[in-house]
Amino acid sequence: VPEYDFDIIEIIKEGFSRIEGVKGIFLSVFVVYMVIVIILQIILGIFFPSPPPPAEPNLVNQQIVTILSYPVVMPIIVGIMMLAINYSRGEAIKFESIFHYYHLMGKLALAGILIYIMTVIGFILFIIPGIYLSIAYIFTLPLIADKGMDVWDAMEVSRKTVTKHWFKIFGLFLLLSLFMALGVLTFGIGLIWAVPLLFITLYGVLYPMIFNEFEV
Repeated sequence: VPEYDFDIIEIIKEGFSRIEGVKGIFLSVFVVYMVIVIILQIILGIFFPSPPPPAEPNLVNQQIVTILSYPVVMPIIVGIMMLAINYSRGEAIKFESIFHYYHLMGKLALAGILIYIMTVIGFILFIIPGIYLSIAYIFTLPLIADKGMDVWDAMEVSRKTVTKHWFKIFGLFLLLSLFMALGVLTFGIGLIWAVPLLFITLYGVLYPMIFNEFEV
């Protein structure tokens, strides 16, 4: 498991300094991702309906819809993560590259399902294990795509690596999520900065710092 350390504010500053010139591509791929997610939710919702608020939602159907969407959405979210990773390595990044990871569909969907199940179990048990695991697994998907790791190995390497500085990574994730929330509250205008900042800070600055020299 790699050794590393970082300063939360410094790493956000670094992420912010790198978003210039690529805000458009990160925002556009994120919009495409969200549109695909919404379309999938609508289509799958026909077969597994859940009543609209204020009625009590059908939680089982909601979980089924989420899991069934993974084979389609997981390769795209990995494509966005890899966009940030490849950008950090000085590679030219292209919009269409977010669709280049469907050959890993089975692995990525399985990883998504396992992370989802483990996290839900964690929340059901005492909430805190769920919060711990939801952060601990954030590098699982890029480890599969970038390093060619098997699903469980990637989950464990991510978990053990994040655990070394879990509170710092949680704090970083919390701040980036706050920027995303503020982006939404400013009628979406703030997302022009918040979306690229999220992906570039986590996967274009932190991930390469930890894993660039990591050999499987």
